[in-house]
Amino acid sequence: MDSKERAALIREANTAFNAGDIRKARELFLKTDYKDGLIRLGDHFMYDRKLPMLAFGYYKKAGRQDKVDEIFQRMVYALSVWLGRDKWKFPGQTNQTDPSGDKPSRPLNPDDFVVHPILKAKALEILSSNR
Repeated sequence: MDSKERAALIREANTAFNAGDIRKARELFLKTDYKDGLIRLGDHFMYDRKLPMLAFGYYKKAGRQDKVDEIFQRMVYALSVWLGRDKWKFPGQTNQTDPSGDKPSRPLNPDDFVVHPILKAKALEILSSNR
């Protein structure tokens, strides 16, 4: 595909995205391998649709490792909460327990993860509503 054709397809994809035609935009962004468009799709699925697993693929294809890492960290945090904080071990953490012998020496702390502030607030809101 030459540069003029690619530019025309990107313009068409941006128009489709702005009009809410995500399927058409997706098809054209993937066809042209337009990184900014793929990131926009990732953001759409991450923040607007709340579907991080779909967003993951678009961020990965666009080379946005920071976003991929953020989603991965969120998944690890969610899994650790689901399994139980007392069963989670950080890399480098020993199996030592506190003097009572009940808990790991270092409890899981959400501040140990680098997560977008909006996503962190939403995750904490969901966790608190499930208690």
